[in-house]
Amino acid sequence: MRGQDVFLDGIKMTYPNGFTAVHETDLTINAGEFFSILGPSGCGKTTILRMISGFLDPTAGAISIGGVRMNGIGPNNRPTALIFQNLALFPLMPVWENVAFGLEARGVPKAKRRKRAEELLELVALYGQADKMPTELSGGQRQRVAVARALAVEPAVLLLDEPLSALDLKLRQHMRAELKEIQRKTSVTFIYITHDQGEALAMSDRVAVMNEGRIEQVASADDIYNRPQTAFTATFVGEQNVFTGKVTSAVGNEVAVETGQGTLYGVNRNDLAVGDEALVMVRPERIGLLNGEAGDPEKMAKLNTLSARLQRRDLEGALINLYLTAGENDIHVNMHNTGDDAPFSDEIKLAFRHRDTVIMRPGSIARDRA
Repeated sequence: MRGQDVFLDGIKMTYPNGFTAVHETDLTINAGEFFSILGPSGCGKTTILRMISGFLDPTAGAISIGGVRMNGIGPNNRPTALIFQNLALFPLMPVWENVAFGLEARGVPKAKRRKRAEELLELVALYGQADKMPTELSGGQRQRVAVARALAVEPAVLLLDEPLSALDLKLRQHMRAELKEIQRKTSVTFIYITHDQGEALAMSDRVAVMNEGRIEQVASADDIYNRPQTAFTATFVGEQNVFTGKVTSAVGNEVAVETGQGTLYGVNRNDLAVGDEALVMVRPERIGLLNGEAGDPEKMAKLNTLSARLQRRDLEGALINLYLTAGENDIHVNMHNTGDDAPFSDEIKLAFRHRDTVIMRPGSIARDRA
């Protein structure tokens, strides 16, 4: 099995009622890549997957796989396989027959089907499970059976539509590693649909973030999290503390923004100029409590500082979450639990580095992460 690239050239999906689920989109997914499309419910990510698989025809644009135009070619004749959220295993067939079902439909003899099924079961770490029924397997094992069944037809592109959403947290985390390892071993192109940012960041070579039928940003997981290019990407992927204000100076890559909490400095992501409205964002884990650095003028010159009032302290084992208010702003601070039992005062001085502060143009803010 070898992966092939997928090229979307201006594809669009508008339904007969006039609703546009996917606006004109260009996207290149490289051969052998683990590529995730991440976004909230209803953003259009599953619609893109169904167009790639052939279950939906785009109302405009073209789809190519391995350099071959797919428009007008049905799902059964495309070099793709699709794993649905509900897995759809046959409960009355043993595991090996589930895996080999696509081969039987192609007329492959039983002995060869059985041999291939056992090879694939070994690949997905289910050696010796061939004669069990699906009901005898755990949720994670059934998930791997579904992957083996999809791989049996030797697709160049494997499409996965939120396949882990029905699993509990620990099993989802385990299956992330399993799926990434299977993808590495097979070199098949994986296109993974999810609303779970943890899944997308943990598994993907690259991630596309979608919002309201449009792709906001395509980048590596590190760039998506650390260098978001739009307000939606910044607030959907991870958490942000958000302040609003107006740019008062712009020098090089740094801007100053006058906010309700005073002047805050940060990295200029959208070429903002003096007078522009701006959003100032900083992640909870990048905010600290001001300490001895207050006596170091050089360090203080590179820090944003503000005073906030503590509303709540939540202990989560290794982490401590502080929830504060500063004027009209709610602020979340995420800290490591160092074992210090000293109580927090009601008034806390917070500090965060200029380089950890993102300044960007106002835009859609993510509300739905589910």
